[in-house]
Amino acid sequence: MGSIPVALQLFTVRQDLAEDPVGTIHEVAKIGYRGVEGGPPGDMSNKDYLDLLGEAGLKLIGGGCKPADLREDLNRIVESSEELGINTLMTGIGGEVRNGGVDWKTSVANLGEGCAKATEAGLRILYHNHAFEFETEVDGMYGLDYLLTTIPASSIGAEIDTYWVDAGGEDPVAYIEKYAGRLPFLHIKDRTPEPEHENCPFAEIGHGTLDWDAIFDAAQTAGIEWYVVEQDRWQRPPLECIRMSFEFLQSKGIA
Repeated sequence: MGSIPVALQLFTVRQDLAEDPVGTIHEVAKIGYRGVEGGPPGDMSNKDYLDLLGEAGLKLIGGGCKPADLREDLNRIVESSEELGINTLMTGIGGEVRNGGVDWKTSVANLGEGCAKATEAGLRILYHNHAFEFETEVDGMYGLDYLLTTIPASSIGAEIDTYWVDAGGEDPVAYIEKYAGRLPFLHIKDRTPEPEHENCPFAEIGHGTLDWDAIFDAAQTAGIEWYVVEQDRWQRPPLECIRMSFEFLQSKGIA
């Protein structure tokens, strides 16, 4: 099955990075990952981070940013992205809508403004979903679909997360197909049966309930550039989790 390379979202190994950033990055590479998504750990400089990734043979594929910073602090974001050699950043409006009291339409309008400015500056912004975008309808559409319909594809792409689509009650395959051509990064994440695992509903890829054969089939024609492995929480050491996920991908001819 296909030649889409596999990266790791470094949030998955955040605890290991805090304790031993150099050893953790080298272990990620040793397992077989070809890239990583995420900024420098701790107070490591952009240069030292790139040097570390280069030593490990890992490619930095992208980072993240807050929607407000796209409007209010774009020059800093552009400068940092240039230092890191990336142009792709993921973002989300969960903080504004769920915790900041900003309504959906205002938040989407603000994000669209920021994304337009970022695009003009040479950045590619991707929207990373969680489940809350499926909990509210805006103009008869799920929040996620309203956002990706209102903001043009020329200003924002999608970074669909398979777990969170499933947790939101929808089919990850349908959303991969729906946003094919607008989906350069796919976050691949598995889900354990509930309610048995309420404290940790996340599973290593291939060890949960998602239909990976169907997901990978859909991904082959969706224009995906990178699979990005992510696991928010764990029931075993994170490095063991990412090894299990990678070994499953190898068994499917992905990695």
